[in-house]
Order: sequence, then C-alpha cells, then structure tokens
Amino acid sequence: MKTTKVREITLLEQAIYSGQFREAERMAEEISPTDLRSAAAKAQVLIYKGELEEAGELLGAFERRLAEANLREAAEFGLAKAEWHYWRGEYEEAKQQAQVVFGIYSLNRDHFGLARALYVLGRVYRRQGGYEQARQEIVRALEEARAVADRPTTFLIGLITFNLGVIHYFLGDLAQAEEDLLAAIRALEVERGRYYGNALNFYGTLLIGKGLYDEAVRIIQAAYECLAESAFFDDLAHATNNLAYACLRMGQFERAARLLEESLELRRRSKDIAGESATLELFGRLRLEQGQLSEAETVLRQAIELAELGKNPHEKAVAAITLGRVLMVQGRLEESQQFLEEALDLALQLRNRSLQAESHTYLAELWVYRGNGMQALEHLRRTKALLNGYRDAYLFVQIERIERLVQQQRIKAEEGVFMIRSSFLPTWREAHEMLGKFLLAEALRHTGENQTKAAELLGITKAYITMLRKKYGI
Repeated sequence: MKTTKVREITLLEQAIYSGQFREAERMAEEISPTDLRSAAAKAQVLIYKGELEEAGELLGAFERRLAEANLREAAEFGLAKAEWHYWRGEYEEAKQQAQVVFGIYSLNRDHFGLARALYVLGRVYRRQGGYEQARQEIVRALEEARAVADRPTTFLIGLITFNLGVIHYFLGDLAQAEEDLLAAIRALEVERGRYYGNALNFYGTLLIGKGLYDEAVRIIQAAYECLAESAFFDDLAHATNNLAYACLRMGQFERAARLLEESLELRRRSKDIAGESATLELFGRLRLEQGQLSEAETVLRQAIELAELGKNPHEKAVAAITLGRVLMVQGRLEESQQFLEEALDLALQLRNRSLQAESHTYLAELWVYRGNGMQALEHLRRTKALLNGYRDAYLFVQIERIERLVQQQRIKAEEGVFMIRSSFLPTWREAHEMLGKFLLAEALRHTGENQTKAAELLGITKAYITMLRKKYGI
C-alpha cells in the first residue's frame, strides 16, 4: 500500500474511532478500497449511515482475501463484519465474528481491539435479552478501553457506558442506569449524531419511568431530530416508540396511535422483528387503555409470535404481561394467570428485576379477582422488595390501586354488619382502624349525628368522638 494511501486510511480510522463521522463520511467518499483494511474502514462508515446493503456488497467483495491477510487486517475486517451482522439483526453471526476477533487481539493484548470486540459481544447479548451476560462483557470492554494508552478513547468509552446504562436499566438498577446514561451523553456529545441521539433517547425512557413525561418528550424529541438527519430507521423507530409511550401515559391516545403507526412502518422497513414486537406491544397497551380489548389481544398475540421468532425473551415477557392484563379485564382468569406466570419465568431467567416486579404486581391483581387476598399480598410484597427504592411512576400507581382492591375485600361493612373474609385477613392494626371507623359511623348514623349521644352509645367521651371524626374524616 502506498504511503499516501496508508495515511488516508489511518486518518479515516482515527475519525471513526473518535466519533467524527461527518469527517469520516467525507474521507470515505475519496477512498476506493484496495485491501481488507480500507474496505473495513469504508464499510464501518456505510454501516454508520445505515447503508447496510452497500456495506455488505463491499465486505463480500473483499472477503476472499482473508486467507492472505495479516492478523490485524483480518481482525479489523472481522469487526466490520460483526457490526454489519449486528445491525442486520443476525446476532449469532455477529457473536461468532466478534469472538474470532477477540481471539486475535488476545494474542498481543491489544486493549483497544479487545474493548471493541467485547463491546460487540455485550450488545449482542443485550439484544438477545441476556442482560447479565451482556453486563459482564460490557464491563470487561470498559476495563480494556480504560487500559488503552496509545490513543484517545473518550468516544469508545461513551459507547460502552451507554450500553452499560441500557443494561442496568433492564436489570432494574435505575440509579446506576441514570448515572451511566448521563456520563455517556457527555462523552458522545462530540458526535451529535446516531449514538448521541440513541443515548438521549434512552435517557428519555428512564424519565418516562420516573413519571417526568413532559421532560421525557423534550429529550426524546431532541434525540429524534438527531437521528432523523440520517434516517436511521431502527433508531428512529425506538425514539418514536418512546414518544408514543410518553403520549400514552399523558392520555394523548390519538397522537400515540399516529406515532406507533409510523414506528411500525420503520420497523418493517428495517426488518427488525424484535423491534416490531415492541411496537405491537405498545399498540396493545394503547388499546387496553382505550378499552378496545379484542384488538389489544390480537396485536399482543402477534407481538409474542414475533418475539419468539426473533428469539427475544425480553420482548416476549413484556407482551405476555400486557396480554395477561387484557385477559384479566375480560374475566379470563385462567388464561391471564398462564401468561403472567410465563412472563415471570422469563423475567427470572433474564434476572430482570423490573419485569419480575411488574409480573408480581399483576399477579397480585389476578389473585384479588380469584378471591385470595393472602396470595395477592404476597405478590405485592415481592414487588416492593424487587423495586427496592426505585420508583416507576406508573407501576406505583398500579400497586396503590391493587392495594385498595385488597383492602376493599379484606374488611367490609354492609347493612350494619362488619365482615372479615378468611382469605383476606387484615393485620391487627388494620382491623382495629377499620372497626373504629365503622363503629363511629354507625353510632353517628343511629343518633342523627349527635356527638353527645354517640359518645354515650360507644361508652367514650364527646371529646374523643370529636378527635375520632377528625382522624377518620367523618
């Protein structure tokens, strides 16, 4: 390779590794690949731009030269192939390529190469729903990146930290996820393109969980604008889904529906099966909120089928929870329990605390309707233990609603009779409170709101009656 050519390729690689993709695009246009190294660098730019077909043709044209390549050229070409497979949703192929590259870079302990190979592996495991395995690989990638001494690594560390934040989010460690995502946003700001937009978008996801819907919409809209400049279909669909979910939580159902239709079109154009499943699951939530239960059931069953086809247990669990809720509203309790328990099993396999908490929450509601308050309370106890201080705004509203349902079933006062059901046993304090409130209300009813007579009836003082009325709001 001529000296000038080597220098051009080196500068192109440096631009890619530092996140200067606009500059990299300009350089790549002036380069006609002649070997594996230049083909790999140009393919990385095409992949970044979302031009996967062109990248695949370029890599295919040079693949036959692998037998003649040195180890570094083979490794760089393998990383480009791994990225190409990853963005095409071919995760097993991406994993195999990344493992080969990892083996090559392990020979001379090339920290920069090892960090990038582990980064691909971690992302593959994340996409497949194996969050604990993904976390391990990404942590290793971060350690290798921090050990690099011969080149800048701010951008690479930003990419790795962003993925670590996403993984922590799905593992239910929301405080750590927020810390990681904010650090990634700062590191990726130099790029202000695809990866910066993705980091902003996922931070918006976290804000939705905190109930900060207006702020989430602002952040996600900024992410969408970043991503729209280059029309990354898969990434735009993620942002559109998040906007739709925020609108759903704010009761803006028509806007949410429009956004989900847009997302579904983007998912199908990018042939992202797991992503299409996620969009259909959100459609199911929307139809559930609107009371359109038959349509909700249809799209949720489609979501589960696509998640199975895409071998994505996380998306399957999410859709199964929502379908369980839909069936519960329809009174189909046996079917509802089947899907909710399946979702819980998947969440346990994934070690996903957030999904476990959500599954337990709706299993609690199911057991209320099945007449077993003790089971309902046990599921609520497990939910709270899993959340461990993390406030998912929507889920906590659901927990409070279900707790009220349990309370209504535990102690009832109807037609002058104070009733306790054995399957909904209250605590001693709850029973004492409810009995006191019940007796006060009955005494006042019998005496026509005369506090002196009510006090005589109950054998207490008028002052105590006054205090009890204030306490119970009677």
